[in-house]
Amino acid sequence: MSQLIPSTTPIRTFEDHEDDINAVAVFPDEQQMITGSGDKTLRLWDLETGVVLKKMEGHRSKVSALAVSRNGQIIASGDVGGEVIAWHGETGESITQPIKAHSSYINSVDFSPNGMVLATGSWDKTVKFWSTKTWQMQGDPIECGSLVYRVRYSPSGELLAIATYSNIQIYNPGTRERVASLTGRNLSLTWTPDGTHLLSGGNGDDPTIREWDTSTWQQVGRPYEGHTGYINAIAVHPTGTLVALASYDKHVRVWRLSDQRTIAVFQHPANVTCVTFSVDGKHVLSGGDDNKISEWVVPSKILDITPARDACLSGDLSIAEELLTEEIHTNADDIISYAHRSFVMARKHDWDHALDDAIESIQPSLVGFISEGIALCGKGHVLEARIAFDVASMFTNQDSVTNQFLLLIKAIALFNADQREEAMLLIKNLAVACPDVDPLARHVVETYLRVQLGIKAFDGARHDEAADHFTTAVNSGAFSAKFMPQIYEDLTVLFGWDLKSLLLTTHQKRCQAFLSAGKLDEALEAHKYMDAIDDITKASCLDWSNEFKEKCSTLAADNDRILGAEIPGQEQDGYDTDPNFFYGTHQHSQISRPRPQQRPGRFKRFRLAMTRRPQEAPAPAPPTTSPSVMLLRVLLAQTRTLYLMNISILPNRTLMCNSNSKHTSKQ
Repeated sequence: MSQLIPSTTPIRTFEDHEDDINAVAVFPDEQQMITGSGDKTLRLWDLETGVVLKKMEGHRSKVSALAVSRNGQIIASGDVGGEVIAWHGETGESITQPIKAHSSYINSVDFSPNGMVLATGSWDKTVKFWSTKTWQMQGDPIECGSLVYRVRYSPSGELLAIATYSNIQIYNPGTRERVASLTGRNLSLTWTPDGTHLLSGGNGDDPTIREWDTSTWQQVGRPYEGHTGYINAIAVHPTGTLVALASYDKHVRVWRLSDQRTIAVFQHPANVTCVTFSVDGKHVLSGGDDNKISEWVVPSKILDITPARDACLSGDLSIAEELLTEEIHTNADDIISYAHRSFVMARKHDWDHALDDAIESIQPSLVGFISEGIALCGKGHVLEARIAFDVASMFTNQDSVTNQFLLLIKAIALFNADQREEAMLLIKNLAVACPDVDPLARHVVETYLRVQLGIKAFDGARHDEAADHFTTAVNSGAFSAKFMPQIYEDLTVLFGWDLKSLLLTTHQKRCQAFLSAGKLDEALEAHKYMDAIDDITKASCLDWSNEFKEKCSTLAADNDRILGAEIPGQEQDGYDTDPNFFYGTHQHSQISRPRPQQRPGRFKRFRLAMTRRPQEAPAPAPPTTSPSVMLLRVLLAQTRTLYLMNISILPNRTLMCNSNSKHTSKQ
């Protein structure tokens, strides 16, 4: 079976600690993150800006463990010297002085679900319980008989799981009665959100994950394999569908619980000691000996990462097809690989094979019905495609983000099947119905489709319409998303979209549309917007930009030459004057008549536009010209517009004339 290529580039990092990071947790409000480090401090972070809100000092030795209460009001941290400190969740100020909780290294702390008790586990082979009201120890400690590595309350709080060097011990924390004992040397463990399963991570001799049924305390299936170093930490996705593992082999692996399949691998430059999911489940946050927290994007619920994903992203569709075919030959029941190969065949416009693979993948599943809907749209069976997408919505678990992304895929597939009005109406209705549900995804899709409408209008010589579409796309704000390419890679996998070059393409097409519509001034103004593009991209289109300016210059010069020869009032120095059609009949008044106001001709105005920034124009003066002159000015403007709109076809007419001349000479 092909191996996933590890991702080595997080979408961002949080850097401020001066030593290794041993623990990380996020707050329930999704706004803040807390980290504990070997530099003896904790850091409170703003997750949106990445800024350190508070440097929390007080420990006298390396911070080794931390936890946040379910309501986010209390932070508890433990260190290698056996001390515990409680902190205020909102301010980061200490609530207690260091408490000498254990005689040795504290490996783990965890709050009970109601926040009333803090459990601490240590290398002194004990687990102790502390009141979060008085910060006094409650009852007797649990003697575990072996080094304690992790303590975790069950979601209900009725059980406490303890990972020791020798085994896993399950206790009733209220009665201190042992409920079960599971074999294996485990350094980490966690519960699924529903409490029906327990996951444990092994040491260097057995770097696997084992899943336990909490109703029977029997192991479920085979161990999860893939890591080569011991498992330091385990985190479960908020939905309970995925698990993230941090290992001393410098990798974080994301597993899918339903089939024990790795869907993503994130590579650190050093050992990884801690990991957690964001509250919304969209990101993984991991840290370790590299002294920083790295943030990674969790693969979409609709499209998990496959061995062929990188090939799809780079456009190597034949390689992607081969890899997925290998997966299918290895396991003929792998319905996910059938669905993904259907996507690849759809990218290749091999709609018959795309539909065949989609049908193989429906048993039933979300990704299967999505692949069927795309394939049916490709074959022109729009009614059946709508039904497939509607059935797919039954498998979104009523998750609003997943449901919207499904509808966006439906809109794109319908658009590609020439159902453009329906597709754009669907996106418009989504914005009205769910304005706060991942608006960036909606803006990106709408903008991309708007650009496609512009291209179709441009190819159909509907240049004004094209310019309107491109202008709407430029003004949409979708291009300002910093992490758009990483977040929406699924659109590239599914449809081959090149989102990274979308901005440049739109600006260029917009300039060309205005120029072809005979709107030279608007074309020049649109060209100025390209200054917002980064320098590397701007350098890549330098030849195009120079050619565009040359066309504008030629058009402006031809316009001035032709119009200047036919329309009175054009002076030799390149300035237009307001025409005086009454000069001959009112010569007696010309002695006192002021010289007409001059304004630059079009060619001179073009040169000015290319060499200096425009200044704000003064407020227009009230009209003083007679109605006859105003009418003539209107006719003049119409003449200029007709000329500019037809100048682009002159070369074709010349070509036809030359062709006719050659034909006549032969006769």
